[in-house]
Amino acid sequence: MKTKTRWLAVSITAALMCLLWSGDALCDSISDGHAALEAGDWKGAQKAFKKAAKASKNSVQSQWGLGLVQIHKGDFHAAKKHCRAFSKKKPDSPWSHTCLGYAFLVWKKWGQAQQSFEKALALDSGFALAIAGQGHALVIAVKYTQAIEKYKVALGKDPDNIEALLGLADVYVNKKKNDEAVTLLEKAVAAHPGSSRAHVALSRALGKGTGAIEHAIKALDIRPDWDEGYLVLGQVYHASGKYEKAIGALARAVELEPGFVQAEKLIGMCYFEQGKYDEAIAKLDEVLLKVPNLADAALVVAMSHDSLNAYEDAVDSYKTAINLDSKSPAPVMKLADLYYRMNKSTSALSTLQKAVTLRSTMSEAHKLMGDIYFENKQYKMASQSYKKALDGDKKNLDAGFVKQRLKQLKSMGK
Repeated sequence: MKTKTRWLAVSITAALMCLLWSGDALCDSISDGHAALEAGDWKGAQKAFKKAAKASKNSVQSQWGLGLVQIHKGDFHAAKKHCRAFSKKKPDSPWSHTCLGYAFLVWKKWGQAQQSFEKALALDSGFALAIAGQGHALVIAVKYTQAIEKYKVALGKDPDNIEALLGLADVYVNKKKNDEAVTLLEKAVAAHPGSSRAHVALSRALGKGTGAIEHAIKALDIRPDWDEGYLVLGQVYHASGKYEKAIGALARAVELEPGFVQAEKLIGMCYFEQGKYDEAIAKLDEVLLKVPNLADAALVVAMSHDSLNAYEDAVDSYKTAINLDSKSPAPVMKLADLYYRMNKSTSALSTLQKAVTLRSTMSEAHKLMGDIYFENKQYKMASQSYKKALDGDKKNLDAGFVKQRLKQLKSMGK
């Protein structure tokens, strides 16, 4: 699979600054280059920036643009080579050192990136693109609090800086602060309506619904043959319950990027949601042959076997999912529930004990333990389990049933 570059540094500010530094014809070439970058047209972008370079005797903006082409492509070596030469030719320009900083981010060399950004900021302490780059580097270093501060500083210098807006929003999404992310990304698409990245990021943050779908489609209008864009469209269709449309979008992603496992996996999950269990198993088994450690895929395979009443196959698949993600109580709970339905209460109880060890507040597990104890006439244990169920997270819990069962036990003097 081709390199997926997280930080694709497109500076709309750079195109606007061109108007101050150069003539309209040159700016047209610069603008065409940035538009081609957003469309994923690397050859077109390179042609436009080379034209600008020729017309301007290798202006800063043309060289910055040529660096961006390699950064967008995810070609670290070509990006580093170009940006290093740029920084040597223009050592007094913050753009040249920022170019090299973003090149290092392609290969996640965050320490070297920071050094380049520091050189840029020594020349211009308010250079927002370099400050945002520092934020990106800190994210790679898993220093999120510091990254947030850098992004905020960058936005204080340039409120519409797209790198800072997208970077900060991405951190918020990872921290499950989607409302804050959506606010930032709505600002990003308003300031940069031609940014495919801004639209796809807003779609991701919204997660599902009409708005999420519309922004994913808008991103693909800008960049038609974008496998990542079709993945996001498939994800929001899936989350919105539009499984057939999701499969169509995801199939297009795989067509554009053969072997795109994330898209293939979600196709299998769509089949499961549609009740096409045999198709789900076939697709996800294919995915697991490529990437054997996908616990979520193994879990859906198990659930598909379970839905087809192929219980022994389901038991084996649940155990595989548990082994792949030993800290998740979800497959443990599902295996326990299957054992219960297979009338294997001893196996069910021992499995439930594992589930509550992983998550002591799991009401669903405590409730099923209560049911098993009740059926086995172990009333004291049943009462204790039901009480724990009511004190737990209450997910997937029929609290009314549990309260009624506790009343019944009390009336029995248990």
